[in-house]
Amino acid sequence: MEKIDLGIDIITRDLSAAFLILSKLSDDGTTATLIHRYFQRELWTEISMADRLIMLAALPLVPFAIILLTTVFTALNGFSIKKRTGKGIARQIYEQITLASRYAILSPWYYIFELHDDDKRERAGEYLNRFEMKGGLYKLLRKYNGGLSVPADRSTACIKDKSCLKARCSDHGIATTPILWIFEKGQIRKIDWQDEKLPEIDLFVKPLAGQGGGGTSRWDYVGSGQFRYNDGKIVTGDQLIEHLRQASERKTYLVQPRLINHREITDLANGTLATIRVMSCRNESDDYEVTDAVFRMARSAASVVDNYHAGGIAANVDIQTGELGRGTRGAWGIVADGWYERHPETNVPILHRKLPYWPELIDFVQHAHSRLFSDQVVIGWDIAILDTGPCLIEANKAPDLDIIQRTRSGPVGNGRLGELLAFNLRRTVVAKHALLETHSL
Repeated sequence: MEKIDLGIDIITRDLSAAFLILSKLSDDGTTATLIHRYFQRELWTEISMADRLIMLAALPLVPFAIILLTTVFTALNGFSIKKRTGKGIARQIYEQITLASRYAILSPWYYIFELHDDDKRERAGEYLNRFEMKGGLYKLLRKYNGGLSVPADRSTACIKDKSCLKARCSDHGIATTPILWIFEKGQIRKIDWQDEKLPEIDLFVKPLAGQGGGGTSRWDYVGSGQFRYNDGKIVTGDQLIEHLRQASERKTYLVQPRLINHREITDLANGTLATIRVMSCRNESDDYEVTDAVFRMARSAASVVDNYHAGGIAANVDIQTGELGRGTRGAWGIVADGWYERHPETNVPILHRKLPYWPELIDFVQHAHSRLFSDQVVIGWDIAILDTGPCLIEANKAPDLDIIQRTRSGPVGNGRLGELLAFNLRRTVVAKHALLETHSL
């Protein structure tokens, strides 16, 4: 999945950006259109001349890229969609080409957002494109701090560095995963575990600055000072330490205790820690508001992480009630499985399940945003619900909106998140132009 992720990013990034910047938008005054326009107008002035030339040079390749992507993703999904909906292959191809030409929505997202559904396709302009957000608008918001007159982009490095994040959480009394040891350049830095031996508990190892669950491993304690790797291999504690010493010559790793979900949702977790992606955004009162949430769980018990782009399942969460919608996969446009009311491997119900500690989780996220990263306009939080309550796992400075829009079966551009993004972008643009005028005097 990581190779698919990287490949699609490389193929579509500059093409989508160029398409979005140069496309003609309707003048409907909606927040979604405002966001698209901000990308068109502001990002062109933000990017370097080299990037502009790359985008312009990519335009002649657009027809070939559209044909390639349409061919690949229709082959992956077309017949299952035809079987499920009755829509023919030729019609799917025509709709993909039309959406790419008009909205810069390429074939993977035709299937991710189910735009073969006529009602959803009518709202195509309301979807926020992965590349306008991750490739530009998030950076613009961070650079000018959403238009507030305080230093911008102070905490981005701390978001990426998990040891820094943990220290900041400790300073503000926010529950997060302990860090037992850090392995770096063959050396051990002891944080929350001062013994010379590893604790006799299940362990979770991940890169200090990793993303998407890449490079993670689980080591279950099996007794007698031994640990079992997720592939079944058993090693002693000393062998595990030596393994991590060697691995840390190339990359820094954290050793943490393996966390277990709240007893009411362990059946959904399928042997892996299930987490909730929670979106929070600065609002009109300069407070921080939760707008969307998605519950993520592993599809296979062999998985180490619940990551959606690693084959995991996601379900929308009603932010008012904490109730789950149907589960789905669909990352990177591979949507043959459709939707699940029950977990496809364990058969436990997903639909209408209510998450424990939900009001507390909303308060937890809003408090964390204001205390930890007040200079960040928008954050995607990864939260686990334990028997003790919500626990922060990670924070994301440029959260992907595909999973949000897929699981909610609709766009966010004209929803509450879209409203807040448009509000903050409006202030950002005013602050940016005022700063430029000051520097020009």
